[in-house]
Amino acid sequence: MPLAIVVVGTAAAFATNAAKQSSIKNAQVIGYYYDSSEDMGSRCKPVEVNCVNFGSEICTVPLNGQVWEHSTETLTGCTDLLYKIN
Repeated sequence: MPLAIVVVGTAAAFATNAAKQSSIKNAQVIGYYYDSSEDMGSRCKPVEVNCVNFGSEICTVPLNGQVWEHSTETLTGCTDLLYKIN
């Protein structure tokens, strides 16, 4: 009986993790790209992307480049890069 409980618990943990990973892959978030042609204070433009705030490969959008998590401007971008979902 105790072995059965461990097996069922382990299976449930894997199923929960798979469901979380699936929802991450389909999660649209608002990111920001940096448009240096705009006036200071309005250079971080919103864009809808399938990206997350952790990873190794930087999230990008065609024509606009890197995607950031926050709209706070720096001299060369917004703040906190977003990453591609692997």
